[in-house]
Amino acid sequence: MPADQPSDFSLLRRASLPVLLCFDSLMHTRSVTATAQQLNKSQPAISRDLARLRELLKDPVFVVIRKKLVPTERALSLHAQVHGALSGLEHALGASQPFSPCELSGVINIGAAAHIELLLAAPLTMALQQAAPQLTVRFQPVHGDFSPDDLDSGRMDLAIGLFPSLPSRFPCQVLFNDERVGVVSSRHPLARRRSLGMNDLARVKWLAFSHMYGKETNFDRALQGSGYAMRFSAYVSSFGLAPHFLMETDYATTMPRIIAEEYRRHYDLTLIRLPAILREARMMMVWSAQNDSARLNQWLRKTVAELLGGVRGQTPDGV
Repeated sequence: MPADQPSDFSLLRRASLPVLLCFDSLMHTRSVTATAQQLNKSQPAISRDLARLRELLKDPVFVVIRKKLVPTERALSLHAQVHGALSGLEHALGASQPFSPCELSGVINIGAAAHIELLLAAPLTMALQQAAPQLTVRFQPVHGDFSPDDLDSGRMDLAIGLFPSLPSRFPCQVLFNDERVGVVSSRHPLARRRSLGMNDLARVKWLAFSHMYGKETNFDRALQGSGYAMRFSAYVSSFGLAPHFLMETDYATTMPRIIAEEYRRHYDLTLIRLPAILREARMMMVWSAQNDSARLNQWLRKTVAELLGGVRGQTPDGV
């Protein structure tokens, strides 16, 4: 087709914008019921839209596994482009409209490592309650690395955590740099120590969190080839259990200093400096390229950055 000749958009006419919006929602919710509620349609109407897309693509699009919709490879590939196109169209249509957070509604989904949730959940909820009272904030756990599909599909608007490596296609921002420290009960024999050396690592009983069990950790990567290792011999399911566990045992754990200081306000804990190779704790905020220019996402990122703007890494007292 010549460059100056407009496309007849025959496939788009067959798919229609409502069908694509239905598909985008289904990729997010993985539920006909939830998509019907989100789009204010009946479930049969959602099923008809899905049938039209299946006919157009000659592909099942979704298969049902254990009562859940699981996208096919064709659906995953298509959605990576459709979501971006829909976001771009939404941005273009709204470019001339004033951005008013107070008129926003719906759910903002933020994937957050447990330590950042402790810092951010309450302040962000209160900030959004004031600026956008009709928005609901939903924090979801991010353990270690985030799942790229969560951002690509729109199931998460942002992911925040200590991500050791990021796919290059995702925009990101460093929120703050901190120092990871060792944390023990003030009655622990190690509490008299100001710092730990590499030789101490194997002699400490380390506490970790269940999602780390059987997986390569940041510590494994940092210590690789050094001849040293950390042995985790107890795992708890929730980050919030750590201070309680430490107070009643002779275990130690690690966390960013800013979080350890928060816990120390309420618990009799001692912070110990770790070997330099284990100290780095860089808090990252990541989002999808499709949402990079979306004004809601931009506003959300700005709000998060401002709330955490005063956080600065320090060393434990006396170190």
